[in-house]
Amino acid sequence: MRADFDHAWSGETRLGDGWAWFEGRCGDVRPHRHLAAQMIVGISKPVEVDGPAGARIGPAILIPAGLLHAVRPTGAPVRVIYIQSFSPLGRAWADFGREDLILPPTALSAHLRDTTDLGETLARLAADCSPPPLDARLRDALRILAHGPADRAGIAAAGEAVGLSGPRLRALAAVQLGAPLAQWRLWFMLESALRSLSEGQSIAAAAMFAGFSDQAHLGRTMRRFMGVTPKTVAGTMVAAAVRPLPPPP
Repeated sequence: MRADFDHAWSGETRLGDGWAWFEGRCGDVRPHRHLAAQMIVGISKPVEVDGPAGARIGPAILIPAGLLHAVRPTGAPVRVIYIQSFSPLGRAWADFGREDLILPPTALSAHLRDTTDLGETLARLAADCSPPPLDARLRDALRILAHGPADRAGIAAAGEAVGLSGPRLRALAAVQLGAPLAQWRLWFMLESALRSLSEGQSIAAAAMFAGFSDQAHLGRTMRRFMGVTPKTVAGTMVAAAVRPLPPPP
């Protein structure tokens, strides 16, 4: 998998409740895997992504949650969309495939490319989805981990709040979410740090607010899940645009 490093990121990153997107020109990114379903859409030319089975090229490429990949910088503008994988839309996108890079339906690719209000488009797509529901206790625990105070949002505390032991909550998450709950907690901490960056906080302050031990801990986590550094992301952040997607049923 290629890892050339001489392209800068240029564009804007926006956050919502359950989604995020970047629009602009992709720069260098290390191979990584994250817990979101990701769709990268070419605005003026096809996009290129490296995956486990090699490179894929197309008008848009869907990257399943947990898949090792790296987007190739082409110098052309793209939309990179992240959707929580356990949300209705994220779980619907998972039905396209989970094992490799996916070329999504042409109509969906064109719709995501041409829309002038991506947040509204994602909300409408999500409203049409009806995947199997999450266990209500797991759903509530995820909300605690995602939105609770950093010093009180541990897995054991979330389990206690919903009437489950820590081990039982972890086992339930592994079955229904497809990834260890400890990874989800780090992912939610990363989302919290991104929201702080979008509000103009420094990287050090964002790391502390989100519950990371220090700025270096945030940096390691962001490179692991996103393939870039906090400095790179901070340079693209714009004020948070909160338009919630429908929550998991």
